This record gives sequence, C-alpha cells and structure tokens, in this order.
Amino acid sequence: MDQGRRDVMEKTEQEKRKRGFFSFLLLWGKIRMRPLGRIFKNPLVQQWLLLIFASLSIAALLSPTLEEVIPRYRVGDVVTKDIRADRDFLVKDRGATEKKMEEAARKVLPVYDLAPALVPEIEGIIDSVFSVMRKRSAEEIQKTEVEHILGFELTRREIRALKAHRFDEKIIQRVEVLIAPLMTQGIVSNKELLLQAEGIVVRNIQTGEEVIRKELGPLLDYQEAKKAIATAFKGPQTEDIPTDLRRVMEKIVNNLISPNLTFNRQETNRRKEMERTLVKPVFFPIEKGNLLVRNGDQVKEEDLLKLEAFREERRTGRTLLMMVGFILLACFFVASFFIFSTKNIRKVSPANKDILFFILVLISSLGMARISVVIAEGLVGAMPGIPLSSYYYFFPVAAGAMLIRIVLNSEIALVYSIFVSFLTGLLLREGIFLPIFYLIGSIVGAHNVARCHQRFQLIKGGFFVGLANLLLIFFQGLITARIFEADILFGLVMGLAGGVVAGIIVVGITPVVELIFGYTTDIKLLELANLDQPILKEMLMKAPGTYHHSMIVGNLVEAGAKAINVNPLLARVSAYYHDIGKITKPQYFIENQMKGYNRHDKLTPSMSSLILVSHVKDGIELAKGHKLGNKIIDILRQHHGTRLISFFYQKAKEQENPGVQEVDERDFRYLGPKPQTKEAGLVMLADAVEAASRTLDDPTPARIQGLVQKIINDIFIDGQLDDCELTLKDLNAIAKSFTIILNAVHHQRIEYPDSQTEGERQKNGGNSPKSAKEAKGKTGKGKENGRKDIKRLGASRE
Repeated sequence: MDQGRRDVMEKTEQEKRKRGFFSFLLLWGKIRMRPLGRIFKNPLVQQWLLLIFASLSIAALLSPTLEEVIPRYRVGDVVTKDIRADRDFLVKDRGATEKKMEEAARKVLPVYDLAPALVPEIEGIIDSVFSVMRKRSAEEIQKTEVEHILGFELTRREIRALKAHRFDEKIIQRVEVLIAPLMTQGIVSNKELLLQAEGIVVRNIQTGEEVIRKELGPLLDYQEAKKAIATAFKGPQTEDIPTDLRRVMEKIVNNLISPNLTFNRQETNRRKEMERTLVKPVFFPIEKGNLLVRNGDQVKEEDLLKLEAFREERRTGRTLLMMVGFILLACFFVASFFIFSTKNIRKVSPANKDILFFILVLISSLGMARISVVIAEGLVGAMPGIPLSSYYYFFPVAAGAMLIRIVLNSEIALVYSIFVSFLTGLLLREGIFLPIFYLIGSIVGAHNVARCHQRFQLIKGGFFVGLANLLLIFFQGLITARIFEADILFGLVMGLAGGVVAGIIVVGITPVVELIFGYTTDIKLLELANLDQPILKEMLMKAPGTYHHSMIVGNLVEAGAKAINVNPLLARVSAYYHDIGKITKPQYFIENQMKGYNRHDKLTPSMSSLILVSHVKDGIELAKGHKLGNKIIDILRQHHGTRLISFFYQKAKEQENPGVQEVDERDFRYLGPKPQTKEAGLVMLADAVEAASRTLDDPTPARIQGLVQKIINDIFIDGQLDDCELTLKDLNAIAKSFTIILNAVHHQRIEYPDSQTEGERQKNGGNSPKSAKEAKGKTGKGKENGRKDIKRLGASRE
C-alpha cells in the first residue's frame, strides 16, 4: 500500500512539474509577444501594413506570373480550348530561318589545302633513285632498292635503262622544268565537284596563307595531269633524252605525281557551320488578341511553333528579379500617391477602415478586369470580327469611383479614379486611350452620385457614364478616321452598356458596404430620416419635448447646410438623433418637465452635471444598437464639444467651500471631442440657438437675430469650432439662415374679433375672446416658468 501511494504521489508531482513547465512557456510566450502585439495595434503601423498589402496585391495582379498555364500539345492532338495571345510577340520561322542558313552555308567557298613541297619531294625521290643506280652493286639489289624508294615495280629493262644512262643533274632539272608548271596550275582529284563552286579558298598548309581563286577552269584533275605529262615528255624539251630513258622517266613521274590541291572537308564544314550560326533567325509577328489555336482543331507544326514561342515569351518574364522589381515599383507608386494625397489634399485624411475599403475596392476592380480579359478573349474567339479592345469599353471600372464617392468624399474618389485608371491601363496594355477613357468615366460617375437621395439615381449616374463613354469612343473614331467601321460602332454599344452596368453594380453593392463597414450613405440617411423609425417614435412617447426640439434643430441645420454648401441631409438626420440619449432619463431635461417640477433641485450640482453629460454616452450606445452609422454617431458624440454646463458650474461655485474643496471647471464640461466636421458644428450651433430662443419673452426678428449672433459668438470664442473648418463667412451665412427659420417658428398670431359667432370661431379653429386671453395668460405663465427652469439649467436646452 505504501509503495502504491508513493507511486501515485510521484506521478502527481511529475504532472505538476509538467504543468508548471508548460505554464512557464505560455507565460514566456505571452511576454515575448506582448511588445509585438502593441506594435501591430499602432494605427500608423496598421496603415503602412495595409499599404504594403495593397502593393503586393497590385504587383501580383499586374505581374505575368499569374497567367494561365499553356497546355503542351503534339502534332495531331486536338485542342481542348482556345488559346489567344495576351501580348505582342515574335515566332521563329524555322523553315525560313533554315533556308536562310542554307543560303549562307552555300556561299562559303570550299577550302583546298595546297601542298607546295610536292615538286621537291618528287625531285628528291628521283635523286635517291639515281644515287642507287650509281652504286656498283648487283642488279637485283639495285632493283629492290629502287622499287622500295619509288613505291612501285620497274621491269628489268627499265632498270637497265636507268643503269645504262646513270642520271645526272641535268636530267633532274629537266624533270623539274616539266612538272613545275603543272603543279603551279594545280592538280585536283575531282574536277567535276570543284567546278560546281563559284570559287575556292586555296590555303597553303605550310604558311597558312589563304587565296581565293575564282578561275577554276585551268585546274587539272589527275587524268588530265597524266596526259599533260605525256605530252610534255614528247615535246622538244626532252628530245635530247634517250627514248628508253624518257619512257622510264615518264613512268616514274606519272606514278609519283599526285594532286597538290586537296579538298579540306572538315575545315569547309566548320566554316559553313559558323556562317549558319551567324544567320539571324527569321521571325513573323503575332499581335495581341490573335488566336493561336482554336478549340477542336488539330495541332499542326506551325501551331506548335506559335505555342512554344508564346510559352518562351512568358517564361522569360518569370524571373525573381522581375517580380521584385514589380513589387518595389508598386510600393513606391502606392506610397507616393498616399503621401501626396494625405499631405496636400485637405479632405483626404482617411481612417484605417477607409484605407482598407479603398484597397479592397481597388483590388476587386483590378481582379474583375483581369477576369473580364479572359472572358473577352473567349468572346473574340466566338466572334472573330470584333477586336478585343472593343470589349474593354464594357468593363465597369467607374463603379469603384462611384462607390468611393457615395461612402467617402469626392477628393478620395478622384484619387481612386486616377489610381484605378492608370493600373487598369497597365493591365490591359492597350496604349494611352484606355486609361483616359476609364479616368473620365470614373470622374463623371463620381460626380453624378455626389448627392444621391434615391437608388435610381445610381443607375442614372451609370447612364451618364455610358454617355461619356460614347463621346470618348466617338472622338477616338474621329481621330483615327474609322468612325463608321464595325469595331468603333460595336465599341459605342459596349461603352454605353458598360456605364449602365456600373450603375447597377453600385446599386447592388452599396447595401452590402453599409452593412459590413458601417458607412452611412445618403440613401441610408433617407431611410433614417423617416419619422417612423422606432427610436424616433420612442423619443416622441418618452421625451416629447426633446422630440420637438430635435425636429426644429433639424430644420435649422438643413437650412444652414444649404447656406454653406455641405450635406444638408446628413445635417438634418443627425439633428433628429442628436439627443436620443435623453430617452433614458427624460424627466431630468427641462423640455420634458410638464408640471414645472425640476428633479435637479434635490441633486448636487456635480451630480446634475453628470446626468446631463451622460445623455451623450447613452445616445452613442442607442445609436450603435440601432445601427445609425458612424457619421451620425460621430456628430452625436461631438454636438456638445467640451462646452461648460454654466448653470450648475455657477451653482457649485456658490456652494463652494474654499477651505475644504475647490470646484474644478473640468468637472462641469462635456467630454467632447469638439466638432470635427462642418455638419457637427452646425448641429452644435443649432442645438444651442434653438434652446436659447425659447427663453425670449417677445421673439421679434431683431431679438432673434441678436440672440443667434450672441450664441454663435459665445461658442466661437469658447474655441468649440476650432477643428471643424467653419469660417467666419460660414458663420455669418449660418446666422442668417437660423434667423429666418426661427422667425418662422416664432411668428405672431392675431386674436379673432368678438363679432364672430361661436360656430365661426370653431370653424376657424379659434376660441372665444375670453378663452383666447386665458390661453394667452397661461402661455405667458408657461413661458415664465420655462425661463426660470432654463436659467436653473444654465440657459441651455440640453
């Protein structure tokens, strides 16, 4: 039992050690990875990682390494699919090249080696024979020695003739005189083969000197040389030589003489091969878009040449160095565009989410263009009469720019248009016209969806893109003087259709983008402007005063937005929802206090300020829950900026005990941030002006104008508008528009005369004079009570 317990304890201890070791490794890994995690959480690092991702994606899409693999066929195989050239290249014409090489080889002159020492060799042999014959030795011995020297047999009679005359130097010189002209003339083994050449190269095998000899007629073959020797021995030069000796000498010379010009086949072939290698190959061009092989056809030898050349053309571009160059070029291009745009174009200051969206739209557009090229090539195979470039007009490149303009702004849309047009032009490799075509189409599309209040307007914008495409293609037809040709006419149709398709694509994608990225488009704003939205109905029921206040603020900001040329729809909808946070505690805000009872009377100033500040946070949570979108949430967060809740601050100052606790002004300010956009600034101004306008005893136009100017000046002096780019000119225009709206809201009514009958008064919606006066008195009391409550809350409608 004790042994069993010890075993169990040891196992338990080992497991603890193992767990401790793994826990240590896990903790060590977390500690090591923590700095790296902090780095990746840095927005700037994320931004540049996104740009690197964009560069790599662009390089991959533009690089030829992603091209379709070309199948390998043999002669007689059946083609399984159309293969079309995606670039211009050259195909080596093997037949023409081989013919040209053969012509070059035929021009090489045959090389003949000249043996200049042949005559002296013959003279030496004859001299050796004479030396043997001068010896006093037996005839048989002399015969054997002579035959050994000559290399052929002599008869006894011929030996006796040689021995009887005993050669002297004169005879040897006579032989040299006879054969030297023949050797100089040249003796070859096959004259018929020689005469087929236009000339020969005579190369001295001793000195290496070469001479080109064009005149080949005087050359002698072996038989002609023998005849010439026989004729020479019968001539006058040998009359003094005895007949029997002359015959022997003729026989000896005929047997010793040989061709002194020998055809050097090896050297000739070497020179021919060299000339063949120097011949430049003959190529025939293949233009981009040409069909190399057609589906269903049998592969021919010529087809193999085209496919091999096409494969080789692609293979030469798949080097690692080229890919690195592509990536570096894309990185430099993206970084240059990004830095210039963000530093020099005021409204190009995208968040990382916007950069991600920009990159995804760009990559999707380039990827779609690449896929479309494959489809277009297939269509060209089916309809060969229409050029490939005509299908490029159908590509909906403008859809990306339209989408960017809807969810972001016109400046970023312009940057995108330049970006995508240039890159698509590089992808298609069709010259300068297509980048210009896509750029203008993208700009036109982005412009026509700038204020999109209906989804049909997106299709309308696409139609305008189609019209712009028509004009551009028409202009190109005029420039090239091909306006009535089939490819231009077909291009006009494709251009118009491409624009409309771009609009349809944007209609379908926009809701998806709104859902995934949380963007708030004008179409979404129109949906949120519907007063039947659940959150607005809830506000109407729980906080009716806030609801009425928000509606008036909406009218104010809409007029102000039109006056300073910003988005009036965004401003109005944001105003509708800017105070939805008051739904959670409606009775703590004076516009919702119906009976004049103020709950803040029982709270400390600091607690009251916390309640007022909390409505911003509560509103943000409600807005996120109802998916109002980031634009509205940002305005909701910024519409109070860092303003001071002056009433409770002053009340706290009055209750302050300097010796115990001092009041910090920061505890009575909203958390901010200050308005970052003109729309947010507009909502802040309208909120304050509308609330203050309710405190006016007699809201005459002059008093309203003075109040509006005072509120705007106070907010401006407080620095709340420092970050939203509202100029003094804008503030002046806003003040005028606010004054007009408030004058309409606070217009005067007249009393009905006493002569009216009760029925007429009821018909006109009026009351009796008495009841009207009572109502007026009650209204005055209500206003008085409201003013008191407003003053208690810091002269502001929160």
